[in-house]
Amino acid sequence: MSGKKPGRPFPMATIVLLGVFVFLLFELLGSSCFFARVFGIPCAGCGSSRAFSLLLRGQFRDALRMHPLILVSLTLLFVIFLFLVMKLLAIRRGKPLQVPLSSGTIRIILFSLITLYLLVYLIRMILYFPHTEPMCYRQDSVWGRLIALIGNLFRR
Repeated sequence: MSGKKPGRPFPMATIVLLGVFVFLLFELLGSSCFFARVFGIPCAGCGSSRAFSLLLRGQFRDALRMHPLILVSLTLLFVIFLFLVMKLLAIRRGKPLQVPLSSGTIRIILFSLITLYLLVYLIRMILYFPHTEPMCYRQDSVWGRLIALIGNLFRR
């Protein structure tokens, strides 16, 4: 025997929440955008790191310009962190965590947030791409370098 107590498998909602928490943490604490580095166009979260930094310096208007949903992101990050702490405490006590919202309500909230982020992304792309930070085209991206290489081959 391994000494482990048999238990139920890790719930999928917890894995998803943990993934969202880690993603938001990387976005807000200064990760470089993989999507922009590869394709040259910004992702829906581009500008979050700079917006967070601007908020820390008290530059509220500039932070919202850098990413209009920074306050939503920070609130979501806080709620996920709080949920994980509550889940950990419930596990330590050996009691199940009672979530005040039904799974249907949680799905509606998540779908609404995803829709909101995609809508804001689309609006930002229409209004600001490719000339305004952070919605600029990155010519140094993998895709941009590949296009430049192909263009150079045809010019010869």
